[in-house]
Amino acid sequence: MALSPQIFAIYLLLLSGNFLAVYGEDYAFDYQTVANCEQDQYFDLAELQCKSCGDFQVTSADGLSCDCEPGYKIEEAKGLPGDKICLPCPSGEMVTSDGWQCITCPPSNPIQPDGTCAPCSEGAIPVEYDQHGEVQEDFSCVDCSDPTQPDEECDSCLRCHWDVLEVTGETSCTCPDSLGGPVQTGGLCFSSTDDVLEYADGMYVIPFESYAGDLTSWFFEENYLASEAACELYQNLTACQLLGNLCVYLDYYQDGSFIDACTAYDNIAILRTSTVHNIDDWPTSMPWLYYSSDDPVAVLSDTRIPTVYTLDANKESTYLKFVLAKYTAVGEFLGYQDVTGGTLQLCPDTQTRLDAAFLFGTTYTQSCTIPAQDFWNYPEHENIFYDLYIEFEENGNKLLHAVPILLENYNENSNEPNKEEVVENWILTRRFFLVDNLSGKTTADGDAEVVRYASLLRFEIEIQGQNGKIYTPMLRVRYSEINRETSYDLNTPQTVNFQVDYTMNYDKYHNDVSIAMGVMSAFAVIWACVRTNAWRRRAGMITIDIISMFKFFFFFCGTLADVFFIVMFGCGFYWLVFFRSQSSVYLVLPYGSDETHLIVYISVAFVLKFFDLLHVIASQCIIDIFFIDWERPKGRIVQSNEPGAENKGQIAPVSAWRMFFVANEWNEIQTTRKTNVIFQLFMLVLFLSVIGFEDLASSNPRAYVNTDSAYYLDEDSRMLRFAVSSIVYLTIALCQWVFFTFIYERFVEDYLKNFVDLCSMANVSIFLLMNRNFGYYIHGRSPHGKADTNMKEMQEQLKREEENLVGQRGLMPNSEQQTFEMLVQSKLREQYDKIMQPVTAVGAREGGQRGARGAIDMERSLQAFQTMNKFLAAYLDHSLRDLDYMVKDKLLLEKVLDMEFYETIDKGFFYNDDGNSFDGALFHGHESSLLIFDLLLFLVIDLIFKDFILAAVLTYIFVVIYCKIRDAWGRSNLAKKTLVDERFLI
Repeated sequence: MALSPQIFAIYLLLLSGNFLAVYGEDYAFDYQTVANCEQDQYFDLAELQCKSCGDFQVTSADGLSCDCEPGYKIEEAKGLPGDKICLPCPSGEMVTSDGWQCITCPPSNPIQPDGTCAPCSEGAIPVEYDQHGEVQEDFSCVDCSDPTQPDEECDSCLRCHWDVLEVTGETSCTCPDSLGGPVQTGGLCFSSTDDVLEYADGMYVIPFESYAGDLTSWFFEENYLASEAACELYQNLTACQLLGNLCVYLDYYQDGSFIDACTAYDNIAILRTSTVHNIDDWPTSMPWLYYSSDDPVAVLSDTRIPTVYTLDANKESTYLKFVLAKYTAVGEFLGYQDVTGGTLQLCPDTQTRLDAAFLFGTTYTQSCTIPAQDFWNYPEHENIFYDLYIEFEENGNKLLHAVPILLENYNENSNEPNKEEVVENWILTRRFFLVDNLSGKTTADGDAEVVRYASLLRFEIEIQGQNGKIYTPMLRVRYSEINRETSYDLNTPQTVNFQVDYTMNYDKYHNDVSIAMGVMSAFAVIWACVRTNAWRRRAGMITIDIISMFKFFFFFCGTLADVFFIVMFGCGFYWLVFFRSQSSVYLVLPYGSDETHLIVYISVAFVLKFFDLLHVIASQCIIDIFFIDWERPKGRIVQSNEPGAENKGQIAPVSAWRMFFVANEWNEIQTTRKTNVIFQLFMLVLFLSVIGFEDLASSNPRAYVNTDSAYYLDEDSRMLRFAVSSIVYLTIALCQWVFFTFIYERFVEDYLKNFVDLCSMANVSIFLLMNRNFGYYIHGRSPHGKADTNMKEMQEQLKREEENLVGQRGLMPNSEQQTFEMLVQSKLREQYDKIMQPVTAVGAREGGQRGARGAIDMERSLQAFQTMNKFLAAYLDHSLRDLDYMVKDKLLLEKVLDMEFYETIDKGFFYNDDGNSFDGALFHGHESSLLIFDLLLFLVIDLIFKDFILAAVLTYIFVVIYCKIRDAWGRSNLAKKTLVDERFLI
């Protein structure tokens, strides 16, 4: 069934409404140049499109206007080029050279095939008008007469300017000067003073910030009134462009107390009843200066650009094709120009590095200083105005999409909305310049008193997401001023910045990070509670007191620091892998405020890990340690050294050197680690700075390892810098751990096993309490029963052991198990503290300082030492009736949670371990925590200074410092708890 016309019209109306609801106002239009215009079309420099010439007209030589066809004269030439009226000349006549009249060719100058008279003889001036300015019957070669005048070459007579002739009725080439009558301004003649704005104070003043007082601009004096009148009355395209330029010189500022250039532009734009390309803000025959019909959010979120941008160098879509429409200061259209080649970049550089700014996805930063005097160089820095567009193709047609300008200098009633972060308050504009050394002139021949230049040009591009497309880009512009009086003679360097920034919506990313942090932090709390509970059980505590709270805090600090690092490492790994592997761009690196979370989390993780390090060092340096000497005396002293001595018949003393030797070895391995810090940092700097892995941290998605210096590499992304350095650091650490665990410890040296062997050879066991009821036991009792012997007997003992002629070294019969975790009864700990009380009291008074003890204190300490040696030896031999222990294996869950489930009411427990559980009292057992701390320290320093070498040096210095602190404090505690003088601990 056919639709009625009314229904069809309603359908079209609804369809157009839906289209507008989806896309909003369409700011894209066909990309046309003069070359696209047909033979009967001209290029409208205001609307940037081809328009048809009138009847009997052809395109002019420059393509920007229309001329009458050969044989046709101009009857009227007011208004737009296409509005010109052409009439045919009678047969046998030709059109005069100015195109306004018809004339007959005399026999001396017969008509030519091209429709013109034969040229005058050499030295004659072709004359088509008589001395009164009236066209002659025949073409002749005579002098010019009014209303014509010779041209600069004096080879023809030209008609006077049309505006003067219109005012004078073609009777004079001079604009009359009469009261209330014709008025001349800006080189144009107007019929009445009513056609020109009335002058008001401040109309020619430009409010420069750096200039004291009011600066009256010569350029405004010469051009403002004339351009306003010509634009309004005659729709003169050049005059309208000039008026728009004057408004741009004012930074789009409207004073309100008089009609300034921007107010005049608005007043004329309101009178225009039609628009260009259906864009409401673009009035016919005038420049487009403002975005006023759509709010900034709608403009910047427009998805009209269909190009899918890639990183493939072989495709055109790897470039951002920005196009500039260029105008002189007086409004002449200079054509289009591509932005490549440094068109907008004031800083010099190579062509490759300049054009890298417009490689899609390349975050670009260029900064330099330019001597102030250079900006007064007019030929080098000519005043050119630009309208910015981005080119794209659609259905085989080239289109241009307008790019808005955010002028930071925009001032509205003393407010600067374009410096705010609130997009809704922004005022978007269209036209800008790079250097203004013209408007600040007070005379035509003088230099500008104030020069302005674009100190910041920043392209801000937001990608849509997974499809490789972008929203409407924006150019942020900031002008700075140079005052001639204060800066010219000093030639003060002026800073210029050019940037291209990419962004995307990071809400989902921040959401995911927050969720991960929340979940992992909850696990951190749980794990800290588990560790605190384990500590309470080992410390024999029943209630939760202030010490328990402090322990929970330190456990939580260490765990939470690990959580922060793990989550941020995952984020950094994600950005590095997916940013580097993308072909169609869908990821843009976090920048500026979006990187804040990385800095905050890593900094907080470092502080938390620092507290964890302090806790580890303190816990290891306040342990209770006792060396059990199993050596027995070999008899009694049978002869004294001196006559009458009282030591005759006493038990022969046992040598203390074995214990000193063991204590010294323990002191040496306190800060031994599984990784070599010097090698770690050296290899890290080698890979990052020498081999060139740091290039992977560049914001340029096309960067690779050791990128050629001829290519542009932007400032490193903090996120990628964090990721690259963390991956390289952890990879080197992993390689060290594998080498140390599977090669060095097996085939070269195992520090911990060697130390256990040394204990057995020295016949010394180690009883070590990390907490009140928990610690480690190293069984060093020699299977030979003695170790204080000569070299020959020692060799014989080793040989018998190799031949299995003696018992095994383990604590239990027929066992090699020498190391244990132990959970002892509270009664044993009470007895331990009671026996060691003299030693503890003396140590507290001495404060751990080196020096000789008093004779009484020494006697009491030695007595306590001997008593403790017998007590622990009896305990280990199951010789105490009320104190005993049993040896068992830990349950799997106990190993996982690092906790003991059994209560030590009747017996203590010795848990078999893997041979090195006692490394919990050494740096060796906390390698992962120390490694993470070192890495976090390196990362924090690098985040501050962005220097890998400096970060490595400072990290090494800090590692040396905390190792020295741990070594000194641990040595002091060892000397205090074991009665081994520090002078033996070297």
